[in-house]
Amino acid sequence: MKKTLIAAVLASLSFGTAHAASVTLTFDYMATNLLGSFASASGGSAVTVGTLTLTDLSDLNLGDGETGVRSTLTLNGLNQFSSGTGSIFISSYELNFPGTSIAGPGESELSSATNGVNWRYVSGLNVNTARGGGPIEFAENGATNGWGAVTGDPAFEQEINYVAGAFVNGTTSTIDFLNGESGYNGFSVASFLANPVKNTNGALPDAYAWIRIRSTGGGIATGNNGNWWEPAVSNAAGGRLDVLALAPVPEPETYAMMLAGLGMIGLSARRRMRGQR
Repeated sequence: MKKTLIAAVLASLSFGTAHAASVTLTFDYMATNLLGSFASASGGSAVTVGTLTLTDLSDLNLGDGETGVRSTLTLNGLNQFSSGTGSIFISSYELNFPGTSIAGPGESELSSATNGVNWRYVSGLNVNTARGGGPIEFAENGATNGWGAVTGDPAFEQEINYVAGAFVNGTTSTIDFLNGESGYNGFSVASFLANPVKNTNGALPDAYAWIRIRSTGGGIATGNNGNWWEPAVSNAAGGRLDVLALAPVPEPETYAMMLAGLGMIGLSARRRMRGQR
């Protein structure tokens, strides 16, 4: 009986994760120099750069008939990489909903030229609507330090772009990804979770999202200055760091299922003990 209940609990947790209506990702894995988790690489001194929450629109009960995913990115840990000069910001973040690189007949990828077609602005900092070709690349297929470079493995297909220098510490941006164009219906939390990005080194963990931390005026120092994350990638304006988000943080409903399952196991154990008396 106990084994059956444990199996049921594990099954319910797996179901809840695979079909979650909302997940939260934390950016705390340094891809640059393959340093790994902030906690281990920094000896516990580093903090999370930010969080990304993805929620199915159907779970928000908006009443507009749209389906897709709401994406909210909040940055609160950029300044830990500051050299004390210039500024630090992110220029974009990348996700991997499957299949946006090929939209359908006559289209090489989903279009982002028009707000309200494949995406829409909701609140906070808006994407770079003045960018040529649209603010979102739906066929980015990016790669960093081996993630996205596995032959035949889906890479980071979507890159969401912002005006350089605008997305700084303490900023939040919320946009919706919308299903419908050319019959594309892959924007869902479940499809996102089922499509992680692997590394060419199979021993390294899967990634789900990626941010590029950039700087102006040498805001991120290059070279070796005694910081745990160095050396940063050198570019014309200062250093650059690539930070990944790995496995999503379980939502409250997942914890609730786990607690309910543990309660069932405890109740079964108590009943068995009473029967043995």
